[in-house]
Amino acid sequence: MHYTKVNIEQWNRKQHFLFYRQTVPCGFSLTTQLDITALQTELRNKGHKLYPAMIHLIAQVVNQYPESRMAIKDDELILWDQVNPAYTVFHPETETFSQLWTAYDSDWSAFLANYQYDQRLYKDNIDLMAKPNLPENHFCISMIPWVSFDGFNLNVANFTDYFPPIFTLGKYYQSSEKCLLPLSIQVHHATIDGFHMARIVNQLQIRCDNFHA
Repeated sequence: MHYTKVNIEQWNRKQHFLFYRQTVPCGFSLTTQLDITALQTELRNKGHKLYPAMIHLIAQVVNQYPESRMAIKDDELILWDQVNPAYTVFHPETETFSQLWTAYDSDWSAFLANYQYDQRLYKDNIDLMAKPNLPENHFCISMIPWVSFDGFNLNVANFTDYFPPIFTLGKYYQSSEKCLLPLSIQVHHATIDGFHMARIVNQLQIRCDNFHA
């Protein structure tokens, strides 16, 4: 869990950071639709599932940009060298979910092997935190595969210093000849602006279009 401290005094977002952390602490969310037509074709040809692929693509984008890897540690703003995805899995027998996490690897094959190992080891554990030792350097992904949505928002009480972006996926659907996947992202405005949010979405779409298993 390596990190560097952010020198706020020399940061060009110092005023924005302090304003949205102290004066008007707030977050915002955006809901969009990803075109996963090419991604689904590639996954089906190789016999892979959508969920781990999306977790990996999202983790690639999150790790690509520093604003997605910021956190408060020991009352200081830091930048993690790398962050790991924590994600939900559903238990039909209890109608509850658990949170797992998988060590991030930029290589798809290596990450998939890690993901499959975690699934085999913890898939039958119905505890909320099924895999122990959740690292500090993590961000969250969940999926609601039973319903599509045009809007989704997490109402977080006492929204203060939680800076990692939160991703929620919905049920994909066909529209004309495209396969569309609902995606909602919630962020803290102290570290992420609309420009950064758009960059995350656009880069994720590029990776969906060019995924090779």
